[in-house]
Amino acid sequence: MQPLPTLDRRNFLAILSAAAGTAALTTPALAQLIAKPAVGPILSWDTIDKAGFHVMADQNTGGNTLLMTSKSQTLLIDTKFAHLAGALLADAKTFAAPQDHFNLTLINTHHHGDHTGGNALIVPHATTYAHTNAIDRIKSQLDRYKQGAKSAPERIKGSPFNSETTRTLAAQAADASAAWTQSDITPQHQVADQQTLTLADTTLTMHHFGPGHTDNDLVIHFPDHNIIHTGDLVFNKLHPFFDPSANATAIGWTKSLKSILKLCDKHTTIIPGHGQIGTTQIVQTQLDYLEQLITHVQADIDAGVPKSESAEKTWDFMQNLGFESIRSRAIEATYDELSK
Repeated sequence: MQPLPTLDRRNFLAILSAAAGTAALTTPALAQLIAKPAVGPILSWDTIDKAGFHVMADQNTGGNTLLMTSKSQTLLIDTKFAHLAGALLADAKTFAAPQDHFNLTLINTHHHGDHTGGNALIVPHATTYAHTNAIDRIKSQLDRYKQGAKSAPERIKGSPFNSETTRTLAAQAADASAAWTQSDITPQHQVADQQTLTLADTTLTMHHFGPGHTDNDLVIHFPDHNIIHTGDLVFNKLHPFFDPSANATAIGWTKSLKSILKLCDKHTTIIPGHGQIGTTQIVQTQLDYLEQLITHVQADIDAGVPKSESAEKTWDFMQNLGFESIRSRAIEATYDELSK
């Protein structure tokens, strides 16, 4: 790819508009950013279904993102961070077929910043969905998203996707962020308990099974393809992240996982919120973790073990998992929940 020219904020917004089919590209260099690259997409994607499902599962880049194409419809699940969002949008256009009829739908699985940090670059160009409880939480993070965008040039340099193209996109995200408003980051459509969408030949259902990881988790089920994106209800080979400020509940979490298992068979492909793609077994493993966590913490409470002492423990089911730094947080949050 030839070096890209320095772009001002207006031209950067034009790039994003062009990606959504709402503005004309004016130079060959800009066209190179959004048109299908000769060597493929900007980011690294695993193809999990011949029908057009691609997943970016890398715990170093935020929550796992899914891209799905179905004729003239493109679906993106979650937007990671601002330093990657421009590339996500460009890759969504790359996978679109035909590219001159690019209709994008975005679903946020929940409000956490590693799943919504790139919303401002994508929401204005898509039909967008999130759970009802996520809306105000996303709105309240506007300043955080802006700060994340301001640091995008430095963050992209330290990422696995440091290239001339991604540096340009990250720099222009930083420049554009000062003008972002709540409408730029907030999904337009609210999902309560369940909603089904049909995108060309593909049907999906968004489920909310109650509070678990947060009070606004959505599970996206593609019944015809036997694929489920669980959001952060599943952390594969990682300690799960508890967020008491979002009404996280270990007991509710187990109920949500049991509901997911009812949608599965032995052939179901599971896309977790973090960690590698797996089978139904990774849902069961997450359920086992939480049930054992509840059992062990309840035993400590019954025995009068202080929370600070309990939080220092590591039981067998917690061995050899990533995200070790949040292990004690899971114990503390469960201790508080069971002590009420």
